[in-house]
Amino acid sequence: MKYGMNSWTLSSMRPACIALGACLALSLSPGISQAASSPTQLTISYSQKVGDELPLWIAYEAGYFKKEGLDPKLIFLPSREGIPALLSGQVQIAAIGGSDGVSAAAQGAKLKYVATLSPVYTFQFWARPKFGSAAALKGQRIGITTRSGSVYAATIASLKQLGLSISDVATTPLGKVSNVDSALLAGSIVAAASHPPATYEFKRHGFVKLVDLAEKKIPAVNTGVATLTSYIQSHGDVVQKVVDAIVEGLKREKTDRAYTEDIMRKYMGITDKDILDFTYDFYAKNVAPAVPLTKADQLEAAQRALSAHNPKVKALNVASLIDQSFVKKAMEQQGAK
Repeated sequence: MKYGMNSWTLSSMRPACIALGACLALSLSPGISQAASSPTQLTISYSQKVGDELPLWIAYEAGYFKKEGLDPKLIFLPSREGIPALLSGQVQIAAIGGSDGVSAAAQGAKLKYVATLSPVYTFQFWARPKFGSAAALKGQRIGITTRSGSVYAATIASLKQLGLSISDVATTPLGKVSNVDSALLAGSIVAAASHPPATYEFKRHGFVKLVDLAEKKIPAVNTGVATLTSYIQSHGDVVQKVVDAIVEGLKREKTDRAYTEDIMRKYMGITDKDILDFTYDFYAKNVAPAVPLTKADQLEAAQRALSAHNPKVKALNVASLIDQSFVKKAMEQQGAK
């Protein structure tokens, strides 16, 4: 008996073959992106649990990163740990102060700020009532986070406003802004630079506001979005998506009080409605930029503050630490929607 394929067998197999061929073509086609099924994973750090970070937190919680095909892991790393984590590859993006980036660049780190979340010093310099003058501060313990972060730069700027220098006081590194705030309330330090929500409590306790840097609108990268130059070169598309999502988060912050205050409850632990409103008004209305471009004069503030103790900082070309292209493209896309 002969075994062969008659016309019925061939015709009945043809649809199955066509379907199989189509499936194979789809699975092998280089034009079909796997991003939809496999979002790009990366780690993003933030250096403080303060209102500067709101656009980042909102972008995560509202799903704006997910919309861009990203699956980021957000981790809290104090500023002294953020740059080392970036350099080691533990994180790919760091939301961190300009002072930290300037200090690292002076030591040879190759990094860029691709956005600025708070383009002015957000700090006010407060003292306990007994130490509410420049003369009373001399020789006293002043709280800072580290000797390279934004709090340190703001402290130097505040002391300068009072006719003092950093050598006139005893600076005490305490790691986190929340530690500095708690130390001032407890009396283990006599003065510190801080911002809402802590300043709400300082005022309530009768502390003296000696300098208001926030009111003066002094340009600064108080918190910026930084990444390595090498990461931009190898993953520029990912950096663009990160900035796109953060720009959308920034817009949400400035237009949606209720949602933003929910995010503040979760990340900053604020439960009192008056303090929420006080903090929201400060950041959304007075700090958060309409366009988060990083500019040279923002980094120059950190350079001035740090150069007295580090000649390498003084010689640094801070403009080389900036890449504005991602924000510009993000804003173009926002305008086109």
